[in-house]
Amino acid sequence: PSGSGKSTLMHVLGALDRADRGKYWLDGVEISELSKRQLSRIRNEKLGFVFQSFNLLARTTVLDNVALPLTYSGVGRRERRQRAGAMLERVG
Repeated sequence: PSGSGKSTLMHVLGALDRADRGKYWLDGVEISELSKRQLSRIRNEKLGFVFQSFNLLARTTVLDNVALPLTYSGVGRRERRQRAGAMLERVG
């Protein structure tokens, strides 16, 4: 139902927002005590998102939009494009 906190819960679980109280542990790490930089690293290494509004870059190809997260993981350009292409093939 609307207003029940579904989006808030997902934002807390995704380390996009902090809970008002209590503690949140992810893979043995207390998320509620991490700095913004540490949260960013956790999101990059352990979490994935599919946003309702997609949040795509308008002037970027589909392939480059799919490959973009791999850039922040240190994956080289050639491998990014190969892996993104393979993922796009899987979903048609």
